[in-house]
Amino acid sequence: MVDSFKRLYHCMDQIDNVQSWWQANAQMNSIGMLITHLCGSFRQWMISIMNNEVDARNRLAEFINNKNINKETLVKLVLKLESDYKTAIDNFDTSRFLEQRRIQGYKVTIMSANIRALTHLEGHIGQIVLLTRIQLGDAYKIFWTPKTPEEISARILKR
Repeated sequence: MVDSFKRLYHCMDQIDNVQSWWQANAQMNSIGMLITHLCGSFRQWMISIMNNEVDARNRLAEFINNKNINKETLVKLVLKLESDYKTAIDNFDTSRFLEQRRIQGYKVTIMSANIRALTHLEGHIGQIVLLTRIQLGDAYKIFWTPKTPEEISARILKR
């Protein structure tokens, strides 16, 4: 999970305010939209239910390309989300994982909601990496490359 956020911060370190709200076309999400969406979704599907809080998510507002929100504010939103998630996990009683909840009309256990939220997060972070790479081209700095013989052979064997 920590690596997920690291990859997101890695992208944000490479782009500017304009690039954070760039859209390939009007039907596509920008990095800023994806971040506000992830903050709303992850909070609803994980943090709120783990903390037994009422969620006040406004999903439609997450998809407004709000260029008034600068890159630093987007990063602060993610830092707060990461911090709130760590607190929720640290304080969560794992005996509650099989409790049922209703989220967006779906009846789910807290465990299945967590799995869904984590895979959703990973998918959108992949999109953020792609949008960053599209915009930066050859200037994009790769997050990780294999360096040791073990890392290199592991990548070859997995193919």
